[in-house]
Amino acid sequence: MSFAVFLLYVFLSFFRPIELFAPEMAQYRPMLVLWTLGFVLAASRAIVRKEIAARGTDFKLLFAFMVMLGVSLALNGWVGGAFTAMNDFTTSSMLFVLVALNVTTLRRLKLACASVVLSMLVAALFGIQAYHTGQFVEQLVLRQNAPQLDDDPSRAPPAAAPAVPALDQTGWYLWRVRGQGFLSDPNDFSQVLVMCLPLLFVLWRQRAWLRNTLLIVAPGAVMMYAIVLSQSRGALLGVASLMFFIMRDWLGTTRTAILGGLAGVAFLGASAVGGRGFSSQEESAGDRIEAWAVGLELLKWRPIWGAGYGNFTDHHHLTAHNSFVLCFAELGLVGYFLWVGMIVLTFKSLSAAVETLPPRSPHRQMVVLLRNSLVGFLVCAWFLSRTYQPVLYFLLALCVAAWWCACRAPGMTDKESPKYEKIHTIAWVRSTFIVMFLTIVAIRGFVFSHQLGRGG
Repeated sequence: MSFAVFLLYVFLSFFRPIELFAPEMAQYRPMLVLWTLGFVLAASRAIVRKEIAARGTDFKLLFAFMVMLGVSLALNGWVGGAFTAMNDFTTSSMLFVLVALNVTTLRRLKLACASVVLSMLVAALFGIQAYHTGQFVEQLVLRQNAPQLDDDPSRAPPAAAPAVPALDQTGWYLWRVRGQGFLSDPNDFSQVLVMCLPLLFVLWRQRAWLRNTLLIVAPGAVMMYAIVLSQSRGALLGVASLMFFIMRDWLGTTRTAILGGLAGVAFLGASAVGGRGFSSQEESAGDRIEAWAVGLELLKWRPIWGAGYGNFTDHHHLTAHNSFVLCFAELGLVGYFLWVGMIVLTFKSLSAAVETLPPRSPHRQMVVLLRNSLVGFLVCAWFLSRTYQPVLYFLLALCVAAWWCACRAPGMTDKESPKYEKIHTIAWVRSTFIVMFLTIVAIRGFVFSHQLGRGG
């Protein structure tokens, strides 16, 4: 029963039918009630069976990171805000724990992935129909003024907008499909769709073309169309990163890199003539990179503890628009080490499982798919300030659970076997410092090239 409650909680968390169909029920906190019930049942089961799908290191990093949120504020002069900061992160941290308590077998892992994929497929279908019919348009489609070439007041968009976004031919508005709840931002919505695309292939069967078309190709097309309608450039780059990993398995790394470089040049050229371009000199992209520059300055100012959790906007009118920048700017190098460490440990654990498990192992298939999901999600996170948001920790927990299940796969439990040592011995600390250095250097490179392009 505990796992059924967990699956229901996951589905309702991503689709959010209560906000869509019965918003008056929100005052009764149904999601909190469901979460509490699921946690109590799952914790009771874990105590009886003495199993939880995570390591002590995973929980230590998560707890230390949560404490660091409060410490960063206390060291910046607001001791009273420390507990508020840690409480803000409770939803994300406890979602990680909830997954670890429930997802303890390969079957449960597949069902958990199916639950989030199904919920996002339903959310994508509702968003698409809102775009084309106008039903639930205020909840599921965000209207923004389209960027213009000048600031002439006479060129302001008309106050009245079409009731159906798909019928808008004025060119004055950007209509962006979105979800509800924590996915009400189109960028967040599309980021989770990118995360879900690889997970569709859990249902893949050799030579079952009709089944694969109905269960993978068709839902994938729906999700891709919803991503296009969200008009999220970061999500498109996330999809491109997924394609890179898929093509690499077929063509090899070198040929895939060459093909990807050519495609990138062509895509950037196309974006220069219309739509939401990718150039750093385009206003929105330029504003983001300027925010990254502020993040670097905050790191120089407070390199150890950062400017404090939630304080980035005290120093800049925009948020960082980059999860990595937001982390090191607000939490300094200490918090950045803990955050990057969680990601690196998880990714290296998945990679160790891929290298150790037999090629046709079902456990290996799940590890590969979740690793691809993590890559796509992090590529999107490079352009979004989602350092503390629940979805990242939900995905990390699924990835850790996949590694945990892989460690208990047939042939992997013999402690005298080299495979056992390889999959359990993850050297993550040195790699974390390397990733920290490379990401900060990359941010500095983006800022420098942007300033150079502007003649700065």
